[in-house]
Parts: sequence; structure tokens; C-alpha cells
Amino acid sequence: MRFTLGLILLLATAGVAGAKPSNPAFLGIGMQDLRVSGPCLITEVTRGSGAKAAGLRKGDLLHSIDGNPVVNCDAVLKVVQGHQPGDTISIGVVRLDRVVTVNADLVSRDEILRRRLVGQPIVATDLFGVDDQRSVDLSSLRGKTAIVGWFDAKRCSDCTAVFGKLGDWARAQVGKGGFPPMPLAVTVGQRDQAKQTTPIGLGVPLALAEPAVYEELTVGDGERINFMVIDCRGVVQYVAPIFPNGDDTDAAIDELFAAAEQASRRSSK
Repeated sequence: MRFTLGLILLLATAGVAGAKPSNPAFLGIGMQDLRVSGPCLITEVTRGSGAKAAGLRKGDLLHSIDGNPVVNCDAVLKVVQGHQPGDTISIGVVRLDRVVTVNADLVSRDEILRRRLVGQPIVATDLFGVDDQRSVDLSSLRGKTAIVGWFDAKRCSDCTAVFGKLGDWARAQVGKGGFPPMPLAVTVGQRDQAKQTTPIGLGVPLALAEPAVYEELTVGDGERINFMVIDCRGVVQYVAPIFPNGDDTDAAIDELFAAAEQASRRSSK
């Protein structure tokens, strides 16, 4: 049995073959091939996604996409790769022995997170700080601005390089007056698993989150870091899923830092 793991990345066409933008078109489903030649089963639907809004359900069998038969899950990816965020696709599924056809809007991960989180108070979080062995509650920052990067420590390639840039940038802000932003990396894990889940050389403090908290504050993806900027009031001001080796990684990081600087200036007034 062949699996397409996690929330499937539905990528828009990139200018360079193999390059992955940080926020391509995203349908918001997990998929699994029941056999090598199909059919393709929907195993998960992302809250706030175009798939969810269109009424796709866990357990639906993908039958057609844009009028073309679906032979396996790879066929779904290939069709969607030609689309951009904002496009609408037609999807046929088999449900209770009937074919149901719906139209689904493709959005992007950052758009889903903006709708869900930006402008909202961060939920209470009982994170476990690996370095200082203390609990971390992002809803109680006490006047500090934070840049938090949620990532899958087991699956995210080259995440350490991005966190290294964040650490260097945060240290450079210390001498600029006001309240410099607090950087933090968060991955899934239990307190007694700290030694097993601690990446080496992140360059920023690391905390562990329970799976429910992690899922609430991210769009599941093993390849990207889900960054957020939280202001001194505990309100989410900015979100940015960033792919570590994408064609837009440097630009996305610069935009993240600019958002953090703006939030930090507000907190120092």
C-alpha cells in the first residue's frame, strides 16, 4: 500500500523545476492510495481550507479532477500543480456509492492561517522549554513581542538554517533599544522526550508542544516552518509558512523580520 503522508502539498507551477515556493496553491486534504493504481482515498481535510468549504470529507474516494479521471493520488497532484492560489477546481468523489461533484477554491497556507489566527489572542499554551526546563505560555508574554516557528523536527530538512538566521537577527536587535523580539522554535513532543526530540544547533530556544496545541496553531506540513509574530498584548499579528529551501525563502524571511520589527515598535511605545 502506497501512502501520500500528511496534508498534501498542492503546488503551483514554479519557474524553476523542483523549486518549492513557501505558499503555493493548497487544497487541504491528506490522501492515500488504496492500491498502486488507485483509488485515491481522502484521509484528512484541513480546517479552513477550500476542500473543507467545498464539503469534501474523510473517506471520500477521489473520482475525477477538472473532468479528468483520477487513477491515483499522484494524478491529483499533477493536475493541481498547474493552478495558482485563487483558482477553482472541480472535484468528483465517490461517497456512499454515488458520485458527488463539488467546486473547491485553492488558497494558500498563509491565507488559511491569517483567517484563523491573525488579529486573535493567542490561546493559552503549556509549552515545555527544553533549555530552561520551564513552562512557556505564549498568551502571557508580559510586554514582549515573540517570533515563534512551529516545525516538525523529524521531517523538516534544513530548518536549522532558517532558525539560525532568526537567532542572528534577534541578537542584532538587542542593542537597538525598546523590547527586542523573543525568538522561539516549537516542535511536537512530551517533556520526557526532550532529549530525543531536541535538534542540534538551532540557534534559538526550543520548546515542546502537545499535539493538540501544535495542530491548532499550524497548517500541518513536515516541510515548512509555520512562523507567527505575537505582539506584547498576546495578539497574533502575522503568520508566514516558510519553506527552508524555496525560491522565495530569503524574501519570506525578510518580510517576517519586518513584521516583527513593526510589532516590537508598537510594544515599546
